[in-house]
Amino acid sequence: MQQTLKSFYCVFRQLAGVFILFILPTSAYADAAAPGTIVVSIKPLYSLVAHLTEGISKPVLLMKQSQSPHHYNMRPSERRLLAKTKMIIWTGPQMESYLNKIIKQQASSTSIVSAMQAKNLKLLNKRKLHSHEQDEHGSAADSEKQNMTDPHIWLSTHNAKAISKHITALLIRYNPENTEQYNANLDALLSKIEQMKGFIKTSLKTHDEPFIAYHDAFQYFEDENTLNYIDSINFSDETGASLKHMQKIKRLIDEHNIQCLVYQAPKPAIIDAFISQNSIKAVALDPLGMDVDDDKNAWFEIMQQLTLNFNYCLSSLPSR
Repeated sequence: MQQTLKSFYCVFRQLAGVFILFILPTSAYADAAAPGTIVVSIKPLYSLVAHLTEGISKPVLLMKQSQSPHHYNMRPSERRLLAKTKMIIWTGPQMESYLNKIIKQQASSTSIVSAMQAKNLKLLNKRKLHSHEQDEHGSAADSEKQNMTDPHIWLSTHNAKAISKHITALLIRYNPENTEQYNANLDALLSKIEQMKGFIKTSLKTHDEPFIAYHDAFQYFEDENTLNYIDSINFSDETGASLKHMQKIKRLIDEHNIQCLVYQAPKPAIIDAFISQNSIKAVALDPLGMDVDDDKNAWFEIMQQLTLNFNYCLSSLPSR
């Protein structure tokens, strides 16, 4: 399978080569302000911010370890960094839950920018409530109502544009002397995002094959590109799938002749069981860019890899 995947990538990288060369910057951006002025929580947001601050300042990426933002363990050095920063940019409490307490403590002394508060976002609800939480905790239903929004909002070119405009407006508010540069950077970034949108649409427009996901983290990408999502194996980071739900998934695979399963690395053990029991192709996706080395262009690489991997998984190529 690995050899087949490599061969598939070669074809698509030739097609995407011109595009990638176009979007990557040809020169390094200036670091006009001291590091730590702006701290960004996750890599895809950092990528957008780094484009917006080019020639003005260099933001700092907080999450450099390969951990889930839901359960990230900060180092002492990262806590010290947040204590002295002037601005923290994050998705919001639904995603980077490890930052909730710190954000509340620093709200009066630090500018807090939440991508979830951007205007004109297309927000999607989570596709399944955590029924086990409702059964065990009487107040879980009320809590769930406040936490029903799917927080993976950056996996949409429409939302990436809205987030970029939102962040630019706040950067200008706190640093008005660089208004012209911020606006120029925004225009350039929006143009690159629009080109990425065209690349994705062209690459995926012929795919209507059904697929399942291990974890429901790709809804925004699927929705924007009309991919044929059927169901997820696991909807909760805290618990595994029930036997009843696993039986349902197996029925769906047979009923819809599903050939594609996507998951986030590291590969859950259950994936190998699905491969051995079904004629299905399992492909890893990286919505957070944990394996991306180029932090500044991480958002673009994330979206490109999602496109290539979905294209491979949904194709008719054999899985072995």
